Amino acid sequence: MAHSLFERLARIARAEMDNLHKGKEKQKSQQSFDETQTDSGEFSTGGQKQKTRSDSRLLQYYANLEIPPGSDLESVRKAWKKMVRKYHPDLHSADPEKVKIANEIVQGLNQAYAELEKHLS
Repeated sequence: MAHSLFERLARIARAEMDNLHKGKEKQKSQQSFDETQTDSGEFSTGGQKQKTRSDSRLLQYYANLEIPPGSDLESVRKAWKKMVRKYHPDLHSADPEKVKIANEIVQGLNQAYAELEKHLS
C-alpha cells in the first residue's frame, strides 16, 4: 500500500510540472491574444485570464480525484470517499513520514472536493 502512496505522489508531481509548463505556454499565447483587438474595435483587457485559471484549477481538482472532467456531483462524492479511504493517514500510522504525506494528500483531496462541490451545486 505504501508503494501506491508514493506512486500517487509521483503522478501528482508530474501533473504539477506539466501544468507549470502548459501554464507558461498559455501565458505566452494569452499575451499575444491580449494585444489583439476585439470585434467591437476595443483592445482586449485580458478578462479571459481569470476564466482560464479557474478552468485549469477545476481540471486539476478532477485529476486529483481521478475522475473525468465534467463529472456530476455524485461521481465527485464517490471518488472523494474512495480516495480518502485509500490514503487516510490512520492507515499509515506506523511511519511518521508516511502519515505526513498522507495528511497532505487528504488535504488536497478535501480541497478538490470542496471546490468541485461549490462549482457543481
